[in-house]
Amino acid sequence: MMECDIVEPERRRLEVTFYRQNRRGKPMRLSREKYLRSDINCGSYGCQLCPITSRAQYKLDGEPPIYSNRYNFKHYLIPDAGFIQRQADVLEELSNVILLQTIMEELAKANLTIYKRIRDGIKNRKILHFLNEHHVETFVERDPGESLDMYSLKLLLRSYEYFQNHFSSRQIGLVILSDDPEFPLKCKSLLGDIDGVNVSTGKDYVENMTSQFKGLEDKLCRVPFGEDTGLKRGERGEVYFDPHLDLKTVQAGIQSGRFLQGAYRCWNFYEGFVRVGGDKQDATEYLIQGTRNINRATDGDIVAIEVLPEDKWSIASGLVVTDIDTEPPITSETVATGDEQEEEVLATAARSKAKGEEIKPAAKVIAIIRRKWAPCCGIIRKSVQESSNYHYFLPDNKKLPRVRIETRNVERFEGMKIVVQIDNWPSNSRFPMGHYLKILGPIGTIETETEAVLHEHGVPHDPFSKAVEACLPTLPYIIPEEEYQRRKNFKDLVIVSVDPPGCTDIDDTLHCRENDDGTFEVGVHIADVSHFVRPRTALDEEAAKRGTSVYLADRRIDMIPAVLSSNLCSLHAGTEKLVFSVIWKMTKDAKILETNFYKGIIQSKAAMTYAEAQAKLNSQDTDEITLSLKGLSFLAQVLKKQRLENGALMLNTSEVNQDGEAQDDSEESHSMVEEFMLLANCSVAEFTLAEYREYAMLRRHPIPPPANFDALLKAAETHGLTIVVDKGSKALNESLQNQDDSLRDIVKILTTRCMTQALYCCSGTTNPEEFGHFGLAKAIYTHFTSPIRRYADLVVHRLLAAAIQVETVDPRLLDTKLMTDVADNINIRHRMAQYASRASHNIHKSKRLKGKLEEQNAFVMFVRRNAFQVFVPQYALEGFIFFPKEGGYVYSEKEGTVTFGDVVFRPLDKVVVTVSVAEDSDKVQFKLVQPYIESLCDKK
Repeated sequence: MMECDIVEPERRRLEVTFYRQNRRGKPMRLSREKYLRSDINCGSYGCQLCPITSRAQYKLDGEPPIYSNRYNFKHYLIPDAGFIQRQADVLEELSNVILLQTIMEELAKANLTIYKRIRDGIKNRKILHFLNEHHVETFVERDPGESLDMYSLKLLLRSYEYFQNHFSSRQIGLVILSDDPEFPLKCKSLLGDIDGVNVSTGKDYVENMTSQFKGLEDKLCRVPFGEDTGLKRGERGEVYFDPHLDLKTVQAGIQSGRFLQGAYRCWNFYEGFVRVGGDKQDATEYLIQGTRNINRATDGDIVAIEVLPEDKWSIASGLVVTDIDTEPPITSETVATGDEQEEEVLATAARSKAKGEEIKPAAKVIAIIRRKWAPCCGIIRKSVQESSNYHYFLPDNKKLPRVRIETRNVERFEGMKIVVQIDNWPSNSRFPMGHYLKILGPIGTIETETEAVLHEHGVPHDPFSKAVEACLPTLPYIIPEEEYQRRKNFKDLVIVSVDPPGCTDIDDTLHCRENDDGTFEVGVHIADVSHFVRPRTALDEEAAKRGTSVYLADRRIDMIPAVLSSNLCSLHAGTEKLVFSVIWKMTKDAKILETNFYKGIIQSKAAMTYAEAQAKLNSQDTDEITLSLKGLSFLAQVLKKQRLENGALMLNTSEVNQDGEAQDDSEESHSMVEEFMLLANCSVAEFTLAEYREYAMLRRHPIPPPANFDALLKAAETHGLTIVVDKGSKALNESLQNQDDSLRDIVKILTTRCMTQALYCCSGTTNPEEFGHFGLAKAIYTHFTSPIRRYADLVVHRLLAAAIQVETVDPRLLDTKLMTDVADNINIRHRMAQYASRASHNIHKSKRLKGKLEEQNAFVMFVRRNAFQVFVPQYALEGFIFFPKEGGYVYSEKEGTVTFGDVVFRPLDKVVVTVSVAEDSDKVQFKLVQPYIESLCDKK
């Protein structure tokens, strides 16, 4: 280490003049104060020229290795904003990079997602963020009338010149990375002579890198610079897609009402819809049908659409589209027309329209406002042309198109699951272009498929960083003496936890005791995670980013490190633990007389499974644990009865594990825990909303729009069932409970799918009329009881602690915009966690079924035009049985049925199917056994 006295920085005040256009388009002179500094360190280890300050950071190697043979001298890299935006995946593999502040600001305006990704990724790497706009030797004033692009380039070149001179004595050079082919000409217009400026494209630099970077060239974005949505003609002068309109035209069109804006959602590659009006009851859905009308939109993109003339309105085909299994050669003739499946979709829709079926407003996409292109997992299909470097990537997500990628090493991808990033979709190609990111592993292994599930659903699962680990308390942990002084002592109470077998992240415990006056004291004690996860720390930031723990079939992805989730915060029996408690005083009819909130210390007397607790409830024992459980269960039954009378839905059905074994969650012990967790959540919601009207974190469940129930009502009608969906949740629940035992569970499953998604929200940015929770029939609700695995609960804990004045309020909790952003992120993370968990369990089920052929009872869920969907309760699996392409059946859109001879298939019909797994894949497949239909069943 160098030893040197720390010097105080020299600051210089400067009045900066810049110009903006006024409303008439004329330049307007503006002035701002700026302070320039001389103490901003160059970041290179061993530099003798920079002053040593307390804030100096040495990110760059003092002797940077030569990574690319294109330059035979030691050098650092300075990328421009365009390079970072295009080659972010390459940049993440490079070291000794200088990111200029002005370049990062330019990047943030162009692509905020990539900006955040790069910003967050440089913390522990050899990448320097240099404040060039505040350094006395790198700041340059902007000239009147000078464009932002030229000013940005001038700042970059000034920094380049500064670093060249600064590092010259150490014989370290600079290389600017830019993919802009006009970059040298722009430099020449400013400098006159550019012989001393080293500039390289990403392609030239990476393709000449040393052997240790072998394979990095596959991560290059090879789309020609500036080629995106404009009109691009193929060799034959053909254009497959219409060009997208420019943003200015689109914005003007939206303002005038000519164009509409919304998120594109697809059913398959050939048709989807855009919902205009959000979640409002009067929102309109516009059908987007055919690849030319979809015009390169992919699921989740924010698009601008133009409504088609009424004579071109159509109807959804209702077809179940299988995987795209055609393989057109990858040549300039990818501009060729669509495939047979698209023709079938369009022809089916046309036939339905000709029959007089109700049509829907149709539209076409005229621009992509914001892409939702996340990295996607799948496999490579090698080109049929032996000499070609272009190959097809087939995504696992069948809502995405196949992707063309360029690679010279396709052999190393064969038999592997890989991750690819879509780069661009030219108008002369039926498919987008992209580049490889990483190999996950061999196709078909549980480890690889699980990794693909986590990537596909954006589940953060990297090991916790050193910065996060630095926030953790050292072990063994001893509760500080001051905590005993400020907390309520609950150690003498008979407190127990009841959880599934093998649970190690125990969030909640309970107790119940009868008072002398015949009332009951009931307590719910929740792990005090907020004591360990403090605001504005790396640990808190990571927990906020993850949003929730994710429970897969064979593992758990923790929201917080295991030292907290399974140790210090987990409420194990026999050890002292910090808790946040809700204590009620209630009567025998569960009327709440008093509610109090405390931070406390407990020592749980037992950590029980549901089965163990149920055994206690069924016993005649009179020990204190049994008496506490029986008191809790008695009151829970009263609370449950009250909830049902108020209109709460009971949609839970028996679940199964991957072995097909039933997991009965309806036992008394499970209901006991559930009722008091619900009560605690409601009590906390009411209190925090009363104290912080604008800032409470709530959990709301919107009322489902009537259209959501159309398929359910049609299915029920075919069996003469009555389901009441227009008179509130109580009437709906009563009608579900009145169904025949043989159909009740499957009807509940279909009803669950009609529900809207429950969401977290900030009370200050949500209409109070939308606070309610439809499924629970509660006016106010939140999540408080699982802070180990849900970040929303952690936020609620902090707000409650401030409300009862045991903690000072974090100012960020009182920022409605920030809290809304937090809620939005948690909603996404929670939804993705559910999808990932479901997919993981399906992977394990398919592995268990591999090589087997089982006959199972099943239900018909829905009947489509070319297939019906079946559900197998034994494994909670579902899939399609396709109709023969040559016909031989009659489909009724009105009735939602299909007829084969004398046999009519209706939703909710019971059938017998075989369940197996395809030999060449892990896809579960179904075959009809009973009733016997020759074209649908295996030959007898």
